[in-house]
Amino acid sequence: MIAKLCKLAAAATLGLGISNAWAADIVHQGTVLQTMNGGGYTYIQIQESDKTIWAAGPQVDIKKGDKVVVQEQMWMNDFTCKTLDHTFEELLFVGRIDKK
Repeated sequence: MIAKLCKLAAAATLGLGISNAWAADIVHQGTVLQTMNGGGYTYIQIQESDKTIWAAGPQVDIKKGDKVVVQEQMWMNDFTCKTLDHTFEELLFVGRIDKK
């Protein structure tokens, strides 16, 4: 039930366009530092050359150390996923997570 709620909250947020900023063709790439799955999404912490970000996209098989590429769609602040019992200070929602 909690997984469904997390999934619905994320989908509703994306659908409503609730965000602190919309992105246009900005790509992030780097090494996965952490990864976890919950509510049908994969959450990854990416180490870029100059910063670390958290991103979430449709569930995929990713592991620590993988090189990935994601394209910005929508940023959210203080996003809580109850399935994971985790709040992300800043989270980038993406349409897909690609291994490099």
